[in-house]
Amino acid sequence: MKLKKRVLIIPAVLIAAGGGIFGFMKFREYQAEQERLKQRETLYVSSEEKTVEIQRRDQEGTLELVRGTPVDVRVVPLQVKEEDTEKEYRLVFIDDTEYLMTDDQLSADLQGAVKETKGYVTLPTVLYENGTGPDIAGMADKGAEVQITGFANLLEDGSVDRYLTDTGSGQGYIRSEYIVSDPSLVVNTVDDFQYEREDYYGGGDAYTLEYPVLEKGNFPDNPMPRECRTLYLNKASAWYIDDYIEIAQNSGVNAFIIDIKESDGPAYDSPVIREYSPSASEYALNTLEDYKAAVQKCKDAGIYVIGRIVTFKDDFYAADHPENVLANKDSGEPYVLAGAYWPSPYQRDVWEYNIKLALEAVDEIGFNEINFDYIRFPDRMFSDVDYIDFRNTYNESMAQAINRFLFYARDELHDKGVYMSCDVFGETSNDYVTAYGQYWPMMSNIADVMCAMPYPDHFQIHDYGIEQAVWEVPYQLLYYWGLYVNDRQAETPVPAKVRTWIQGFDTFYKEPMVEYTVDKINEQIEGLYANGLNDGYMVWNAPSEVWRYWSYAPAFYERVPE
Repeated sequence: MKLKKRVLIIPAVLIAAGGGIFGFMKFREYQAEQERLKQRETLYVSSEEKTVEIQRRDQEGTLELVRGTPVDVRVVPLQVKEEDTEKEYRLVFIDDTEYLMTDDQLSADLQGAVKETKGYVTLPTVLYENGTGPDIAGMADKGAEVQITGFANLLEDGSVDRYLTDTGSGQGYIRSEYIVSDPSLVVNTVDDFQYEREDYYGGGDAYTLEYPVLEKGNFPDNPMPRECRTLYLNKASAWYIDDYIEIAQNSGVNAFIIDIKESDGPAYDSPVIREYSPSASEYALNTLEDYKAAVQKCKDAGIYVIGRIVTFKDDFYAADHPENVLANKDSGEPYVLAGAYWPSPYQRDVWEYNIKLALEAVDEIGFNEINFDYIRFPDRMFSDVDYIDFRNTYNESMAQAINRFLFYARDELHDKGVYMSCDVFGETSNDYVTAYGQYWPMMSNIADVMCAMPYPDHFQIHDYGIEQAVWEVPYQLLYYWGLYVNDRQAETPVPAKVRTWIQGFDTFYKEPMVEYTVDKINEQIEGLYANGLNDGYMVWNAPSEVWRYWSYAPAFYERVPE
């Protein structure tokens, strides 16, 4: 059998180079180089900006890529002559088209895609322990320069949600919207409000409240009614939820505000409360399952459901965490004010507890909105202030502490697609920062809804120069009160909706005593709406009396013009 002859085809360039063994070796080198040129690797688009513009190899156009995008890159660099020099590029293959990128536009891993190394904090903000949760590691001051060492998540548009930072005094994550690359962008314009006054309880004689331009919540999957006609349901209401739903279905009621946590205990057996305040969990009125089922019934009936959390007044938490409450300077024991114990609004552990409870209520129970009540320091402390340790870790004023808590709460709740409302005293319609830290323009700028409590029986008998006892003429009272609210709203860069608490109980302890029937409910609503404060109302009746709510039913119909 004859052997077939092998024919070795050698490129002409190799023959010209010398032929024979020498030419064969050159050919093998040529083959190896061709194989090397075919080798590719996956790298990630890298930049300090959200996007990178790259040039086609044939110079016929450009393409914008989001940083973090994985791209197919030739391993061997490409030398391109530009004018009198050669520049090294990486050849990138995208949809059968070749593009040119430099090494500094590429990263071997996703973490390297984000190239920022430092930034400046635009607002006093929470320093998070991790990239996902609400756990607080500390605070970062406005204007502080921070070193950026990483990030939590890279988003579809090339932005990041939280930067991992080193502040010099601690490490933690900061939300990206509070980081800028240029210190000149941290400015004192309309974003700040300098309010100079004596601050009785800490923080100095002058302090700054921040007023950034913020977007209000607008969640298509969780629409808020244009006008919330709302009944308050206390902790025990889940036992009789069908009765309240029946009232709503036979009147204009379209919203309930339901207790999650009161100062004297929770409405349901909450895992968060078991963790943070185990003594409180023993007094839960409902199981988690029963409470969740009651709320779901409301939602199935088309009712917008608001969860109410009493925030900075909490007897059980004070017993479980005396280190975080307003305390007697001498003894260190929790200080009793207005017959209750007060977790300090200065303490970030207290913030974290209430926000984790709010997030649990959203995730596990399905609330549309979270309402924070007692979002303040105690009032009427003048005779006690010298004896109280406020636990003021960050040397803040009261208003600053409330301001910063609201930023934190808003950010966490908006991430979940739910709204935030906050309760304030009727006094906040005035043009000063209150002695317990509430200030309308500050709070309205952050919250989605302002829920003031101008209950007629809380006023002095002839406030606003009204000749009759003001609780006898609630239309006049709330009309005049509303004029001041409109002034405060006009001072607010991005004002919240105004959904006011109205009185659903009799003035039995004041003379002249007035029974609050459906006529008085109507008068309150009309007084508010006459001033354009027509985003709704919430009827406060502490025992949530079914018979009384039935008696008010004729008042619960839409008043807002189409």
